[in-house]
Amino acid sequence: MGIRTALHPIEKGPKKIYLPPASFSMGKKEKSMFCKVLKQIKVPDGYASNISRCVQMKPPKLIGLKSHDNHILMQQLLPVALHRTLSKSVRVPLIRLSRYFRELCSKVISPTEMTRLRRDIAVILCELEKIFPPSFFDIMVHLTIHLATEVQLAGPVHYRWMYPIGRYLGTLKSYVRNRNRPEGSIAEGYLAEECLTFCSLYLADYVETRFNQSSRNDNANIDSTFALDVFNISGYALGKAIATKFDTEILKNAHQYVLFNCHRLQSYIDEHRGIVQLSHSRLPLHQIERIHSETFASWFANHIEDTNLPEDDPVSNDLRSLARGPNVIGIQYHKFVSNGFRFHTKEVERKRKTQNCGVTVRATTSSYSSIKDHNPVLSELDYYGILQNVIELDYGGGRKVALFECEWVSKGKRLKLDEDGFMLANFKDVRRHNEPYILASQAMQVFYVEDPNDCDWHVIITTDARAKYNMQPMTDVDTYLQSYICNSEDCNEHEEVVWVRDDIAGVEIDTDL
Repeated sequence: MGIRTALHPIEKGPKKIYLPPASFSMGKKEKSMFCKVLKQIKVPDGYASNISRCVQMKPPKLIGLKSHDNHILMQQLLPVALHRTLSKSVRVPLIRLSRYFRELCSKVISPTEMTRLRRDIAVILCELEKIFPPSFFDIMVHLTIHLATEVQLAGPVHYRWMYPIGRYLGTLKSYVRNRNRPEGSIAEGYLAEECLTFCSLYLADYVETRFNQSSRNDNANIDSTFALDVFNISGYALGKAIATKFDTEILKNAHQYVLFNCHRLQSYIDEHRGIVQLSHSRLPLHQIERIHSETFASWFANHIEDTNLPEDDPVSNDLRSLARGPNVIGIQYHKFVSNGFRFHTKEVERKRKTQNCGVTVRATTSSYSSIKDHNPVLSELDYYGILQNVIELDYGGGRKVALFECEWVSKGKRLKLDEDGFMLANFKDVRRHNEPYILASQAMQVFYVEDPNDCDWHVIITTDARAKYNMQPMTDVDTYLQSYICNSEDCNEHEEVVWVRDDIAGVEIDTDL
């Protein structure tokens, strides 16, 4: 056809032909890097299967992938694995293709988003045509351009794909007891299960059946028995509870965080801040905030003691318990379920194939334009951390608060955004944060993938709970994604594609063979 002459076979002698390496070809080092990322990757509980079992390092290749493994690899893990292995002009269309499938298979889809996906896939295929040979574009690749239209007509793909059918076929196969009569075994097993399912409708509510069983990481349904929100723990601990006598400094910092994150105390916080500003008007603002943070707990305890609160009021009882502070003896845990996520401490993760120690929280920080300004300017900042410990403070009378102690990075030299839109964090020798605690109800989950070029940096991938469906009114429906990996929208669409790679060797072919 006379196109891409740089990729045409070159005669190297009698019966020898040399094939130049194309732009999408990987060298030995890049193949090892690609497989190393997949071999070392650890994902949260329930996110995906253990892909590392299908990765072979010598020689580097993928073996034994099942259909769902390819599904997860294409949607979730391929952008991370290609992050450092191919040139930008090649990897960006592939990352966009992965995001296309990820949005297409989301559980909640906005109808207006389908128009954008139809437009995006046309551009993506055009970019792929600039890279791969014409033989790559068979009928299966062409099928992708019709998938967005199919979703518009038939709805989300979760109601139409074969994964539930495959799982149910496995259930039917488990009914086989007599291999000489498999059909009869399946029929008897199906009938027995149907009868038991019908009978379970008449059991008491406290008996766990198919109709009332909770999901794997479902939050505990705890009644709001206390007036203050911090005492109503939305979650539950797993594993052994370890009674611990906390250090005075740890107890002080944890109690201080609880006070500043109780919504009912906002009026007390503003009142104390105004007192500190008037009495230390000549100091800089950051010192005023430090004095306010350090002295609020003692001021609040004295203020509640001097105030005549009603005796039988639930709010008053909770305020008195909060003002007295927590007991010295508390409880430590290594596992906790909150917000639909299963969290493990870093110590537990060392012997596991999953990663559940990644934590993120969006904190609201305040700043003041002047000393006399009592209305702070609020700004939001994302913090990323690694869970070190789970503690439970006891305020007496059944009032307890669960806190996560983490190593945090938020900004500066330990957090950066690369050219592909990946957010990377560096936790090497990170210093202890002055506020290492967050409420368990505030924690959301992320997981980290080590950068193959620099083991100190890790790619941050945010996730959503399995049972979460962000259903807004139909005028504003947010697309539910299992994870947010990167944003590659700002790439150079007019970047010139280099057809032949000069840094790796091609392939020599013996024409006799």
